[in-house]
Amino acid sequence: MSREHRFEVVDHTADVGVVGIGSDMAEAFENCAYGMFSQMADLDKYKPDVHKRVVVVGTENVELLQSFLSELLVLFDGERLLPIDIEITEISFGRLTAWVDAKKIDETIEWLGPQIKAVTYHKMSVEESGGQWRARAIFDV
Repeated sequence: MSREHRFEVVDHTADVGVVGIGSDMAEAFENCAYGMFSQMADLDKYKPDVHKRVVVVGTENVELLQSFLSELLVLFDGERLLPIDIEITEISFGRLTAWVDAKKIDETIEWLGPQIKAVTYHKMSVEESGGQWRARAIFDV
């Protein structure tokens, strides 16, 4: 599932922010998630060894983004998996289904910065303009 990832890091006092960019909402969400985990580790250095399915629901696009990113953090914290690549296969009617290729967290991972503790709703947005989608999230570190 190796693809080009487009995201921007957002400066924010004491926290970390990312804006995922895509040609559709799914791609923007994927890139936001990739950007989130690339703040902690150089994802291109690692090969995934686990393939997981993730399903979340949300009544609005912002809630869906928050639920999606939070569920990925559950994989990271709870199952000790570092998401390397994410492919959303369904995003409609308040439901998101994705496949996550991840690496089991072990001593070989070189951490770049502080680990993300939570996904916040602070300044979170999902917007489309001119055929380009942007998914913005701020994380507690």
